[in-house]
Amino acid sequence: MDFFQPRSLLCSLFLVFASFSIGGCESKEGSLTSKVRPVQEILLSATQSWSGEKFSYPDGESEMKLLRISIPKGFRTPVHTHPQPGVAYLVKGSLECVVKADQVLLVEAGDSFATTFGDVPHYCENISKGETILYVVYAGVKGTPITIPTKY
Repeated sequence: MDFFQPRSLLCSLFLVFASFSIGGCESKEGSLTSKVRPVQEILLSATQSWSGEKFSYPDGESEMKLLRISIPKGFRTPVHTHPQPGVAYLVKGSLECVVKADQVLLVEAGDSFATTFGDVPHYCENISKGETILYVVYAGVKGTPITIPTKY
């Protein structure tokens, strides 16, 4: 397995981030002991988005992006698409993402999901009583926008 392939890099980066942001590492007097080991959990393994699009990676120079998104109470994104696959982890709050009236994703703190991909217009809204915090990792092509507004 080539570690630098976009799929492998995406999964590895997200797992490392998740492991350290959730639990961190404990040390004794500034150094790790042989008894202390990191705990690795797979939070998400997916071959397609939550709404059913099978992942594929755009051609071009690969670029990984890790975003921390703070979403104010009640904020709703404009309808948009993503030209690259991604995975997300909701740290705080609640989020509702809508592709169609009958295709809705409700996410709570601690949940992970594979983002929509390609020509799938959607929006997401913070439905919690306060700020929502979301981490998203995208595997894309250098110079390509993460989000593309959809015009209706």
